Amino acid sequence: MKYVLTIAGSDSSGGAGIQADIKTITSLGAHALTAITALTAQNSLGVAAIKSVPARFISNQIETVVQDIFPNAVKIGMLFTGAAIRRVARDIKKYGLPWVVLDPVFRASTGKALLESTAVTCLREVLLPLTNVVTPNLEEAGILTGKRVRTLSDMKKACTVIKEMGPSVVITGGHLKGDCVDLLYTGEEFHSFYGERIKTDHTHGTGCVFSSALATFLAMDCGLERAVSEAHHFTRHAIAKGYPCGRGPGVVRPLMREKARR
Repeated sequence: MKYVLTIAGSDSSGGAGIQADIKTITSLGAHALTAITALTAQNSLGVAAIKSVPARFISNQIETVVQDIFPNAVKIGMLFTGAAIRRVARDIKKYGLPWVVLDPVFRASTGKALLESTAVTCLREVLLPLTNVVTPNLEEAGILTGKRVRTLSDMKKACTVIKEMGPSVVITGGHLKGDCVDLLYTGEEFHSFYGERIKTDHTHGTGCVFSSALATFLAMDCGLERAVSEAHHFTRHAIAKGYPCGRGPGVVRPLMREKARR
């Protein structure tokens, strides 16, 4: 059995956050370990409230888990505060946590901020250097680089800037015009993963599913390029099998997995 630790916030609507991570990791045949960083009161229409978990208690969760069940990979999602970022970074170093995948969550798809504005620099300077792979979408890549990212050419430029901060980079291109392209940059070469656009409104949780799937495939010793390819296909399948959930955009379905892809 492989173990994947997800350090992320709770989505009370069950479509994204740590709930999506658990569904993804479990669907792929691994065991999900968790450290909850924040509680959100949200539904398909938006985030009504956020309650951050004290940084010390986030660290307590991580410490207690890894002392008994050491993970094969780690996925980090919503952290919300600078204190949480510093604590998680400290724990990565303290325990030598392997294959750290960071999904840099800055705001919800409905627009609510999920990271304090004062914590963005801390994320760049403290956490990114300790991360193996970072998985921003176009908007998040723009925030990390301070440059607008709208095209494949912009994505390549952003990848090179982010790589200088430490990790390998996968910029997910679901918001590109035309076909979708996920772009991996290792520091040596680019790898592009193309897919036809899937016409659906049910996309809530896409970024969480991709990053937790990537962490899981890395835990399974796939190697980075293959892990990104597998996560790309898995996420596309989850989007294609999405369903309505509430009055707003529906959710992806990571439990519906093509058995042939392993």
